[in-house]
Amino acid sequence: MSSAVDLAAHPLTKWQGPFGLPDFTRIGDGDFGPVFDAALKAHEAEIDAIAGNSEASTIENTLAALELAGEALDQVSSIFWCRAGAHTNEDIQALERDISPKMSRHFSAISMNENLFARIDDLYQRRESLKLDAETLRVLEKTWKGFVRSGAKLDAGGKKRLARINEELSSLGTSFGQNVLADERDWALFLDAADLAGLPDFLKSAM
Repeated sequence: MSSAVDLAAHPLTKWQGPFGLPDFTRIGDGDFGPVFDAALKAHEAEIDAIAGNSEASTIENTLAALELAGEALDQVSSIFWCRAGAHTNEDIQALERDISPKMSRHFSAISMNENLFARIDDLYQRRESLKLDAETLRVLEKTWKGFVRSGAKLDAGGKKRLARINEELSSLGTSFGQNVLADERDWALFLDAADLAGLPDFLKSAM
């Protein structure tokens, strides 16, 4: 169960391998599902805390907090998608089909969170008076635009429709990628000596 996952210690979210990378010897395919569930819940709780903050919005308690939220989800996601892209198998592909729409729903809910966007919008509308440095101003502007482009200003019906479209695109994209991989898995190009004419010996010997 995801409730039993210790995100502060799990090798998928606490990287303790060489050079600060994950210790892949301690990671199995069966670890991803429970850790994803726990990381999604943890990120949701962080977002709820930011959106529900009773204090006035500031860069620190809203924008910076949003940027720092979801570290565990970022960690497990980066490992999983590398695994799915470079060294997949049937179990990983099944999990990919499950996680893709789940992640889409998760991030749509964040982008369309009215209380969260209200805090970001408040900062954005006051950006000129906040005397922000160029980097912070750029992050604020990109964050605000990202929310708007992801449906934050749509009405309830529009948000539901966009969320459904995003989820469907996520599932279709995953299916397409897996279909292409299946189509190419057994493909091979056979060459005879005539096909190699003109190639240097070192290249021929490497084939």
